[in-house]
Amino acid sequence: MPYGERLPVDTRIIQRIMRSPQMMAEQGSGFMSAWGGPALYTRLARRPAAERMVYYAISEGHTTSDAISVVTGLDVRTVEGAVSSLEGQGLVTKGAVTTKKGV
Repeated sequence: MPYGERLPVDTRIIQRIMRSPQMMAEQGSGFMSAWGGPALYTRLARRPAAERMVYYAISEGHTTSDAISVVTGLDVRTVEGAVSSLEGQGLVTKGAVTTKKGV
């Protein structure tokens, strides 16, 4: 999963595919599965880039602020802020990420 700030597909295209049974059939059952499915992709696309990057890093098993910082290129403070925001939205569970103090 890339951690860049840009998304590979415009959400308008995702929405168009989702509204069309024929286009959905062409995409198959795994449509956008690497991104958590089309609905999650669209939801995360509306969030700041840091939150998206942190969410996907957590979903790939990175569990410390330091590790997420390394793979995303974000500073630890930004990572921790994104984690707090994601927790508040219910996208990650409390304690999904530990800080150095919590290790």
